[in-house]
Amino acid sequence: MASQSNEVEEWLRNPRRATDLAKAGSRKHVLAIPTTIGSIALHLRHTALEAILLYCSAEVQDLELAEALLGSIASLAPDLEDPDDLPPKAPRRGSTRPSSHRTFENLIVRYSDVVCKMLRLCSAKSDCFSKDGISAASILDPARLRTQIQTTGTCLQAIASNKSIGAEIFKDDNMLRVPIRFWLATVLESRPGDANPIVHEALFSCGNIRYFSSDSTKFFDILIEENGGDAHDTAALFISELRTTTKEISKRPDKNFSYKKGLAALIHLNTMMAFMPCSDITLRSTSLRLGMVSILTRAVSQEMPRTRQELLRFELNVFGYLMVMSDVLTYCEGVRWAAEALQAGILTIMTTTMALFSEYLQFLGENETEAFERIIRTLSNYLIHYSVVRAAVDALDAIEPEAIKKMEVFSFFPSWTKFQCVLLERAVFMSLLERQITSRERKLHCDYCLKLFPLQELKKCEKCRRTYYCSKACQIMDWRHSNHRNACANLEEKNADIMPLSTLNRLFLGRLACYDIRRNMISLSHIIQKNYPGTPLNRLRFFVFYNAPEQAIGIHIAPFPETPSNFFARAAQCAEDDDGGPCLVQILYYGGTPEYTSFFYFMAPQSYFSAPKLLEQYQDVEETMKVDFRSKVVYWCDPDDPDSGLIEIYKIEDADEVGAILSYIRMKKGKSEDLTYFPSTFKYTWKDIENAALACRRCWPFEDEGIFKL
Repeated sequence: MASQSNEVEEWLRNPRRATDLAKAGSRKHVLAIPTTIGSIALHLRHTALEAILLYCSAEVQDLELAEALLGSIASLAPDLEDPDDLPPKAPRRGSTRPSSHRTFENLIVRYSDVVCKMLRLCSAKSDCFSKDGISAASILDPARLRTQIQTTGTCLQAIASNKSIGAEIFKDDNMLRVPIRFWLATVLESRPGDANPIVHEALFSCGNIRYFSSDSTKFFDILIEENGGDAHDTAALFISELRTTTKEISKRPDKNFSYKKGLAALIHLNTMMAFMPCSDITLRSTSLRLGMVSILTRAVSQEMPRTRQELLRFELNVFGYLMVMSDVLTYCEGVRWAAEALQAGILTIMTTTMALFSEYLQFLGENETEAFERIIRTLSNYLIHYSVVRAAVDALDAIEPEAIKKMEVFSFFPSWTKFQCVLLERAVFMSLLERQITSRERKLHCDYCLKLFPLQELKKCEKCRRTYYCSKACQIMDWRHSNHRNACANLEEKNADIMPLSTLNRLFLGRLACYDIRRNMISLSHIIQKNYPGTPLNRLRFFVFYNAPEQAIGIHIAPFPETPSNFFARAAQCAEDDDGGPCLVQILYYGGTPEYTSFFYFMAPQSYFSAPKLLEQYQDVEETMKVDFRSKVVYWCDPDDPDSGLIEIYKIEDADEVGAILSYIRMKKGKSEDLTYFPSTFKYTWKDIENAALACRRCWPFEDEGIFKL
């Protein structure tokens, strides 16, 4: 770009004469325009811009002129902003009026072919459009390179941010290669997080003109092509920049506003790349595997606006993130993404946003409130998984009760309350289970021989990843002589909708189902005596269906089929061989949405269904060990008939360890007059739950330790 010279001094001293000289063809005066155009009178800026555009139209292969044109447009960036996009009281240098804005806009549109040619020339020859060029320039003149990158980024951002100019300049898809090459060159030659934030702003602004709001993948297709055709490396590049920039800003809260705008642009770019229709499918899957959910959530949480005005006007679209996440959590690996999002701060983002809008409900649209409701319900569905429960407890610890209190005005608050109620109940259960069953004692059954083995001794079928074997011999027998040969392909296909449970989640969910049967065994025993008198428990199969948390858990009991499949024949033989042998429990659960259900079998010994006996001195206070917010259970008469009757059985559930601990916590920690809403007022950590359980045991009301071990 032109340096300080006699021509620059003449522009500043006598801009009208300098303008006339530039229009007359003085190259030196034209090259001085980028340095001076922002300092001269408004009406002369238009003339100066027209002069350099005319000169460039005659010299379309002159790189020095091309760079001067980019610098001139960059200097006019405030004049090119759309008035409708500016805050009402935003300061405008030089008292720019909407009419002058249109004048600059119309001039550039008229010469759009010249601007496009000069942009393409720069992208082919300028130092800051190639990795090697930046590397060489950083050695020869690093200060000039920094100025050049700032100027180029500002120019591209100014062009793209103006709707009329941007639509004209980028109507040809190949023009996208200009900002893409600029971004790739700068980022590839910088350490992660060190690139000038204007580079990210420019790329997002150019892509946002018409590509990010459509189903076209053209933007990312070109980006992958320009990066050597490597989709994985492209995704890793975006994610690395987002992760590192987030960390750098958290370490340096004094980072200026441009860095925050750059981070907001990176958040948008990564969101588009990973989750929106404009993304390449390979980029999407790669992004998820590289931890996009947690990285994106941490970035949004880091830059979360703190006032309602910031939230409405800020570069970061928090509502856009939440609407995207409401879909992401329903993907086939939704349980994993839920745990990662919780660990990264999604609950903090949600509660902070709602607290800011609690007094301004009119600013929230139906789509936003539906996204909140959907996230809460999906997270609630996943509270049968140990990984999600543990992550949710840690996430709630970071939220102040005052923020939750402000959410009471929203229509989805009952869903939030139910989420917290179920979470506390499941956290107490899983904390007890985790404490009482050490890693060595954690066992699951082999799906062929049905015997229990430590988790580390079991291997999954490599194809379906849903079937467990204790040995190669059992796997071969199941493949050759049982039904796994036919079932395996169907199970593998199902993985596209619901991913298989992790081994640990399967163990805890199986125990949870057995526990929910056990705590309602008084009622279930009456049903068994009425429908299957004299039939031992191990000759019956139990179904436990986990609906959405606002609905009751469904339990059904049926005998083994009269003409059993190989699996049921082996289960029946196991019962014959051991009268006190295991009971067969089938656990059904939702994925992210009710359209996708899955199930697995769990073997539990009969002894597990015997509730711990109350000590005699506690018989009279048994009812105090029950809390109103616990999960309810119904008996489902016919699982194959959705219209069949449901029998409420929770009214006479057994007193049990979890109920006793919940009651203890409520009495000792409760601050709410409405005990049903107690979990919403109780701030706790996993350690607090463990300590409450230990404190409760000082006055333990049962004769034994409670039956959690198998």
